[in-house]
Amino acid sequence: MSIEAVSWVLNSAPIPRDRRDASSLTVVLLGLANHADPAGRNAFPAVSTLTRYTRLSERSVQYALRALEELDLIRPSDPTIVAAYVKRSDRRPRGWDLAVHRCEGAVDNPADGVQSLRPVDLHGVQNQRHGVQTATSRGAELAPETSLNRPKNRPSRERAPEARSLPAECGECDARPGDPISARLIWTDEDRTQSVPCPRCAPARSGGAR
Repeated sequence: MSIEAVSWVLNSAPIPRDRRDASSLTVVLLGLANHADPAGRNAFPAVSTLTRYTRLSERSVQYALRALEELDLIRPSDPTIVAAYVKRSDRRPRGWDLAVHRCEGAVDNPADGVQSLRPVDLHGVQNQRHGVQTATSRGAELAPETSLNRPKNRPSRERAPEARSLPAECGECDARPGDPISARLIWTDEDRTQSVPCPRCAPARSGGAR
């Protein structure tokens, strides 16, 4: 089995998509690739084997082989190689070489009449031989650095004034743990109508007694 040949059939083989028998040609070509070497050569499964692979009739398989040869996607391989494996000539199947150099999307060069091909990787991505790959790489873009978004990593000047270090409640004024800063008061009259900030635990602020 040739992974390279199988990948070529599945991703790049230029089988015309508008043919009614395109699916049959593909599965028969895939059956040949299953028997080819890494270069796509010397595939000689029996017609009965291709019939079992493809679930097609023997006649349909033979028709597909002729069509693939007419499309120049396969060509007869060296018969001496097949003979080296199958000694009896009456049981010797026909061998095929796959045209793995032909790829879908190839560009013809009218200057010299030669078909120039773009190499295809195992993922079916075509690249320019001497250019820049036009396919966009998969995956998400790099996420921005988020460490500066965390409050603990911000510079101290960006923090709110309340977040700066404050003296703990002294326990002698009206403030209790969890009370706001405005509760750090000392009442100056018995009716609790006049108060001043606690000189021990309230931060300095303007406004005086109230």
